Amino acid sequence: MNKVLVLVSLLVASSLSVFSGDVANITVDVGYNNNYIVNGVSRAENVAYTSVGAVKSFQYADVYLGGTLIPNNKLDQSHWFVGVGKTLTIATNFGLRADATLTRHQQSAVGIQNSTEAGVKFALENPFVTPYVRGAFDFNLNQNGVFAGAERVQKLPFGFSITPAFEYGYVNDYDVLTVKATLARTFETRFGALTPYFSVGWFDNNFDTASYKWATKEFSGDVVYSGGVKFTF
Repeated sequence: MNKVLVLVSLLVASSLSVFSGDVANITVDVGYNNNYIVNGVSRAENVAYTSVGAVKSFQYADVYLGGTLIPNNKLDQSHWFVGVGKTLTIATNFGLRADATLTRHQQSAVGIQNSTEAGVKFALENPFVTPYVRGAFDFNLNQNGVFAGAERVQKLPFGFSITPAFEYGYVNDYDVLTVKATLARTFETRFGALTPYFSVGWFDNNFDTASYKWATKEFSGDVVYSGGVKFTF
């Protein structure tokens, strides 16, 4: 099954290269995390992942698509998305960003339902702190949620950057609070940009795993981490 997932990721990367044409905007991401998070709850624990994605900017909107593959023995899963977004300049160094996405969650575990999720997000982009609000609407799991948060990309010496972020979300059957930070360093190569990264966060929610089988655990002030490398060309 792992070989099939690798093959699928390569096929997706090839199709995305055709989609993006001469725009150098294809990203491949390989990493490991102790919890794979979807809307504040864990969908898999202690897993490696491979993600591919591409974006192309048109005159009136940015169009993007991609997916994440999680090979995990008999519990393989994948998460595929397509989206469209646009930033409108409202003042010097300030822009209002709007995005709409459609995501398909596929899971091979018995008893975990596949689902389709629509999402919308509005962010006030600026050089200081970027606040945002987003909605997530899962048609199959009957989970609708509203999330609000903020993040900032802070440059550090020697080419490093750190991105602190927090988010609070209220969903039908749980709420979640997240505080996290991501450390990254980009290296320019002749083929593209190589970015190793490490992210660590604090998660707290009241998710009831006894009643809802589509996530793996409840967070009670748990530490969630991930690390990997992205290659953009």
